[in-house]
Amino acid sequence: MTTFQTDSEIVLFSKKFGLITEKQIILTNGTSQNKVNFDSINRINLIKKRVFYINTILLVASLILYTYIYFSIKYHPKEFLIGLALLGTLMLVYSLIYKFYNYKLIIKEKDNSIIEVKTSQLHRKCIKEFYNAIIKKIPKNKK
Repeated sequence: MTTFQTDSEIVLFSKKFGLITEKQIILTNGTSQNKVNFDSINRINLIKKRVFYINTILLVASLILYTYIYFSIKYHPKEFLIGLALLGTLMLVYSLIYKFYNYKLIIKEKDNSIIEVKTSQLHRKCIKEFYNAIIKKIPKNKK
């Protein structure tokens, strides 16, 4: 996040998410832009959600690999099956410890319109800085 000082205000700029000025937020969501005044914000949330589909795919693949090894012990060389067992073990362990998250910034305005900005774990630090900068700008009785 980059901070600029203009003549009358401080502007915070995030290449991925948009601008934060003294009075409004200009959100960039893909090709569209949304302007939100701080006075019109009713609620703001940053939601972190874990993604499990990669873990599930790796778990199923390792179980299929173990099943294949079990039924083909008589037909393949021992070294080949040991290599497959190591690969299956690696996939199983990785499926249990791998964690990946998606983040969603939700801004609800007083007129009940909802603006969402989604990102992945790759932009985790940037979305958290953007969220914290917005929270600091919202008047205390508006949270």
